[in-house]
Amino acid sequence: MSVKAALLNMVGGIPDLLLLNVPDVTVKKSSLKREAYLRRLAFYDPDRWDGECNPFFYLPGEAPQSEIIETRPFLSGRCDLFRYPSRYLPRNPEVKEDFDHHKQNLWGYLHLWRHDDSKVRPLVIAIHGFMMGGPKKSRRMFKIDRLFGLGLDIALHTLPGHWRRSDNPAFQRLLDPADVPLTVERLAQNVHDLHSARLLLAEMGYGKMGIIGASLGGFTAALYATVVTNGLDFMFLAVPAVAVTHYLKPRPSRFGFTIDEEMVRATERAQEICSPLYLKPRFDVGRIRVVAHAGDRVCDARQTRLWAQRWGIEDYVEVTGGHFLYLDRHARGDAWYGLLRDHGYIE
Repeated sequence: MSVKAALLNMVGGIPDLLLLNVPDVTVKKSSLKREAYLRRLAFYDPDRWDGECNPFFYLPGEAPQSEIIETRPFLSGRCDLFRYPSRYLPRNPEVKEDFDHHKQNLWGYLHLWRHDDSKVRPLVIAIHGFMMGGPKKSRRMFKIDRLFGLGLDIALHTLPGHWRRSDNPAFQRLLDPADVPLTVERLAQNVHDLHSARLLLAEMGYGKMGIIGASLGGFTAALYATVVTNGLDFMFLAVPAVAVTHYLKPRPSRFGFTIDEEMVRATERAQEICSPLYLKPRFDVGRIRVVAHAGDRVCDARQTRLWAQRWGIEDYVEVTGGHFLYLDRHARGDAWYGLLRDHGYIE
């Protein structure tokens, strides 16, 4: 790496570091006692789960019952909003009551921008990032108007705790550093609900499908790649997170007990069963394309680089800059639209 590139990566990472060091005042302090919290964390210790014989993640076998609750015109077609029940049941019985308490999160939502014709078109499933739920943000993020104009239909998977899946629209939360056990269950729910959405789309007749995920959406896609083998043409991951230990690190202000090395280690261990960095892919990594930012500290590029090496992902590109501030704004687009052409989604 040149001195210039290293300097630009450092400058690009400054907004990331500032963001990471701002206290998250939306995190509600845990009311659990130390012993109870450690017991809940121990349930997710990776020694308890085996990826082959006793996997932590599980997927639904059939499409969910769903209903269209909104339909709006969109360019030459329309956008339908589907709602379906999340059929995920928490693994840990001690977490179930807290999980069920968040009623809005017990529903899944799928936006579908589709053309008004009988032709079954190639479909892209978009997965948004942290705090980026809702169709307006995703429409800008994924340039849905352009994709639609190129002849594609586009679906948007809503992460748990986001948009209408949040009890409070002002707070969109999938990751909770004061409740890692609930976070682990929600990450498993996220993969479960994504598969429900994909089965629902297949039931509608879509057979040619690919995924694009950004940031925490890239994390979701990578997790999904550890449990599915087929049915998708590709996965495109932009600035993906592959581990979130820095955000979920236990801090004294979030708990009513002392944070020591035992608590830190138990928290880290619990995350290993739901972090792509520590899991193996089942999906063909030859159909995964990744664009990372070399100075990224929000979705740490050092972890992303290590993950790509462990998985053997060769279709990997790094852009100079940080998570939000980066220079080559054409690189991601070139990689994305090039992938769509390679798979015959666009001309």
